[in-house]
Amino acid sequence: MSFKKIFDSGESEGDSAEQSARALHDDTPGAGAFSEEVRKLESGRDPWLVRQTPHGAFDVMGFLGPLFQKVQTVSAAQRDISQDPASTSGMASSAVDKTFEKVKVEIRDEDLPSVHDARICVVVTDGVGESEGLAVAPGPNTAYVVDCHAHTLVAVDLTTGARRLAAKNLGHASDVALDGDGTAYVTDYDGARLLAVDLSNGEVRTVTSVQGADGVALDGNGKAYVSTWGHGQLVEVDLGSGQKNTVAEGLGDAAGVALDGNGKAYVGQRNNTLHEISLADGTKRVVATLPAGTKTIRVVLDGAGKAYTADPTGHRLHEIDLADGAHRVVAARRDPPAGAVTLDQPHGLALDRGWLYVSTKNGLLWRFSQHALQALGGVGGVLA
Repeated sequence: MSFKKIFDSGESEGDSAEQSARALHDDTPGAGAFSEEVRKLESGRDPWLVRQTPHGAFDVMGFLGPLFQKVQTVSAAQRDISQDPASTSGMASSAVDKTFEKVKVEIRDEDLPSVHDARICVVVTDGVGESEGLAVAPGPNTAYVVDCHAHTLVAVDLTTGARRLAAKNLGHASDVALDGDGTAYVTDYDGARLLAVDLSNGEVRTVTSVQGADGVALDGNGKAYVSTWGHGQLVEVDLGSGQKNTVAEGLGDAAGVALDGNGKAYVGQRNNTLHEISLADGTKRVVATLPAGTKTIRVVLDGAGKAYTADPTGHRLHEIDLADGAHRVVAARRDPPAGAVTLDQPHGLALDRGWLYVSTKNGLLWRFSQHALQALGGVGGVLA
């Protein structure tokens, strides 16, 4: 149906309704003149209350007639406009021109997000060695970073960046997890051990032997879960007795591990996949397969259905949706000018109070705003 027919129909219906209202008003007994006293009574009523005399209805009919007449007038005007598109286009163009004459947008350089801004990302400290893992203790605001080359555990004050030696003689220290009661658990890949470190004095003891020990996570109930590189297993360890139980196998070069607190473990790889494993029965599924050449060395969970993984080969951080496997790069190394500091070989990961901490194989400890990572495009190219 054309616009002309639509508006012709509106004009015709409006005319018919107006005539019906007029006939109703004229033919209804009592619709003519009535006493001034009744008129005053009606006018004193709250206009939002339902009228209880016929005179209120007559007033309504008196209102409807002009209303339907207005419908006819508007419909006729709309029909005329629809038959002259040029006038409509001209009015719209004029309105747009006037609108944009009044709105001027200016974005200054200082308004744009910058990776140089400490609220987005910053190097907390350097000199933490060849780090493959870290953990954060919120109470003392301290990060504990393992150095696989120097066989040490380094404590870093996250406020000042000051470093101190927390423990040594840890072998190839791959990853670390904290129990919240003053003990750090460290995997020693070369020595095939899970170690316990007393953070108050640096004393080290062996909890148990685990071949290929790489990633480690604690469940808060006296159990550690260790992923084994080269053996493809997820191993449950009782921290009191040292007894072991293989939860799952066939995980290839299993690397980092994270627990969701609801019976699921997420295991990264020295390849491009992320696995989900049921701790109850060991069933597993591939959550995501990233592009070829990518690695998911370490894994942390944000508690809201997303995982962050580190790719030291591609110098990138990835975000992965645990429900559907959707993934994207949220931070990457930027080609730096000579002597500049950038995101090289990210490895260790830890999340704490809205910050993602990243340790690298070239000795840097980075801090990223999780809010910035979640934004469209993430942090982008990183240059300190």
